[in-house]
Amino acid sequence: MDLLENGCLKILLTEDDLREFNLTFEDLDYNNVNTRSALHQLLETARRETGFDPSGSFIIEALPVDGGCMLLLTPTGGKKHIRMKRVVGPYIYELDDADTVLHFAKIVGVYATSPLFGSSLYRFNKGYRLVLYPGAPLSKEMGNLLLEFARPAGEGDAAAAYTAEHGESIVIGDALNRICDALCRSSENSLEQ
Repeated sequence: MDLLENGCLKILLTEDDLREFNLTFEDLDYNNVNTRSALHQLLETARRETGFDPSGSFIIEALPVDGGCMLLLTPTGGKKHIRMKRVVGPYIYELDDADTVLHFAKIVGVYATSPLFGSSLYRFNKGYRLVLYPGAPLSKEMGNLLLEFARPAGEGDAAAAYTAEHGESIVIGDALNRICDALCRSSENSLEQ
């Protein structure tokens, strides 16, 4: 669980976590009793561990991530109301080397105005594969940026599962955000010296 600066709450659930709640990604629906029970437990844990206030209105976006899922809870203000939706993707892209991955993550971090979508990074053959779980269809600008650094390698759950099965995982669920954060910290440290 991670409480973001803009007040959003990000929860990464593994396949085992979902199984403990007697759920799969396909079962996630706020009208489902197991989903509601799991969300109530997760919200209580989030309140205790991160200070997230679950008493207001928010939207929950569920993104599939390697057999599990990432939940992004975005406060909307107003009276208590919860809306849940599953989102599009995932999209898989191949990058040639680590320098390309780092450069792409840095460029995306500079242009991102909100927390980045879910992403996982794998070493795959002699290069890398980036699996993107966007909250909406990719914008034209993001699509063009991706094509500048990477080649499309598939789309959908089957392509993501193939990448996860045949690749070596490096960062799961939050790759671009974590790389951007590390690059920012590295830049700050070098400026201080």
